Amino acid sequence: MLRASAPLAALLVAALLVWQGSNAAFSATTDNTGDAWATGNLLLENNGGGTVYAGTTSALFTESNLKPGNSGVKCITVQSTGSLAGNLRLFRGAITGTNSAALSAVLDVTIDAVAVPASTNVQANCTGYTGGSGGALYNGTLSAMPSTYAASSGLAVAGGTQRVAYRIGWTLNASAGNTVQSSTAAANLMWEIN
Repeated sequence: MLRASAPLAALLVAALLVWQGSNAAFSATTDNTGDAWATGNLLLENNGGGTVYAGTTSALFTESNLKPGNSGVKCITVQSTGSLAGNLRLFRGAITGTNSAALSAVLDVTIDAVAVPASTNVQANCTGYTGGSGGALYNGTLSAMPSTYAASSGLAVAGGTQRVAYRIGWTLNASAGNTVQSSTAAANLMWEIN
């Protein structure tokens, strides 16, 4: 049996020598080193109608003693300082208050927006606002205003520091009847960029 395995071992050694001999030919390599990936970011702040930008600001609207036909308008500036471009959209949160469903159904809202230079800070009284006033982003009731990012309209915003001024007008519809007396409606205004 030892004699029978000797030729097999010799054959394996010969095959190994041939294989090593074929690998002893020329060779070369090249490397592309230091490959890396890093994500950008999205960051939003607003001025709350004032001069200081923050992630969360206090109410822009605190209207009271309204009667049918009353109206008003305020402006707010939103600042994107992220490194990525995106689509900036405004939508509302849940509506709360006393008899809020009835009031929000007769509270007409118009929303317009315009990109402004990064040095421009449009405040609550809308001084410096140069955009439209017809409700290009939204024109309807508070109750029908989009409550999600996906349902709302927006503006394309480039990466880097970009500002968008929003003009938000409201009118208590002249057809509002006695059913909305002593009613309240409150909702957060929210911006998101994707």
